[in-house]
Amino acid sequence: MKMEIQSSLAIRAVLVLLCTIILSFLMASAARSVHFDTPFPEEPERYDSEYYLDMLTMRIDRDWRDLIDGTDNLFLLRFGSLNVEQWCMIESLKFSSDISRRFRIRYWMDLNHTLDERSSMRNELEVEFNLHRKYFVSFLLAPSPWKRENDVGLMVQRRTAVDRYIKFTFKVHDFANNFAYNHGDNIEGEKNLFNRQPFELILEGREQAGRVLRFGIRGSLTNRWQKEYRFLEGSGDYDEEGHVRDLGLWIEKDMPGGVAFNLDIRIAEYFLERTGTGAARKMHNVREFLPRLWWHPAGRDLSLSAGLQVRRERWDGEGTEDSGFRKNELLPFILLQKRFSEVHMLEVGYLADRFDSERTGTGAESSDRWENRLKISWETRFRGTSRFRLIETIDLDREDWGDYSVHDHFFLMLIVGF
Repeated sequence: MKMEIQSSLAIRAVLVLLCTIILSFLMASAARSVHFDTPFPEEPERYDSEYYLDMLTMRIDRDWRDLIDGTDNLFLLRFGSLNVEQWCMIESLKFSSDISRRFRIRYWMDLNHTLDERSSMRNELEVEFNLHRKYFVSFLLAPSPWKRENDVGLMVQRRTAVDRYIKFTFKVHDFANNFAYNHGDNIEGEKNLFNRQPFELILEGREQAGRVLRFGIRGSLTNRWQKEYRFLEGSGDYDEEGHVRDLGLWIEKDMPGGVAFNLDIRIAEYFLERTGTGAARKMHNVREFLPRLWWHPAGRDLSLSAGLQVRRERWDGEGTEDSGFRKNELLPFILLQKRFSEVHMLEVGYLADRFDSERTGTGAESSDRWENRLKISWETRFRGTSRFRLIETIDLDREDWGDYSVHDHFFLMLIVGF
């Protein structure tokens, strides 16, 4: 009997490992090939006066956040209209499975196709080993069709539940870049080598104190990486260096009277400098502050939430046609949720954006305006951890009415747990 159990576990482990590896390579091949770079938007004007209002409309609330963080096997989709030309598509997939008494395999996929600086792709395989009770160590691999773009990493973690953990990760980006260029056939006519390999340090945590206080953190930073871009045919050689620093944290406190307070903070800095052909120096700074209150006057069936999102962004560049761009936004909102049963929920509310921007240098201009919209959302819950939410927004600014009159934007959100 013991040998049969061991044989069953071994077969399961092999099947899970093979399926996970195949899926990770399929996702890497289906997506656009991505190499490590400093995520700096080349066209800051694409952040129109409704973009972050759209992001706020699709923002995940506390119930969805707790469900996502507390579920090991889950698919998440956020999809919607940004303007007459572009869709927003944010997809996440995570699953895990034990392959032996101490080993567990995990797969993480994130496809973030938006207009902000964090648009990215994550395609990561994790093999976790239980060192002792609450302590774990993991090997990470982010496969790519181009071997030089593979990332590898090592993570140590203390975890007491799916949504209660603290982990530290060390990643080497494009770790085989120099080896591949020095030993490959180099059919692309270029040889782009790192003088200083990019690595990233990541700190993540989610904990709670009793039943009334919850908090989370995610911080990442890279070293000051350097890379030479050399073209074997023709000219145009240049060098690049840059770094990324990004810190986000949230805290939530339950208070008497059915009131809960939540605060989200994010600070980020992206730097990129190019010398040689197309010399330029660019810096992007982001500051975000979002205090929010929930009130449940009738238990969980009825809730009122209100908050004010404050955003400050700065783009600074030297050696570029546009030397600078700044944007300040204040986004107040108030939302009412009514749950009719365990299955259906209606949400209505008002959202606005006081948008103030200014460009310096060539083509200097400024913009200062209010955007106002009404949000109507319907949610249906399925068995287990699956939910579907449909969102329609109505434009309250008559001067913006166009071919669709009061219709503004449309969104849908989906969670499928398995």
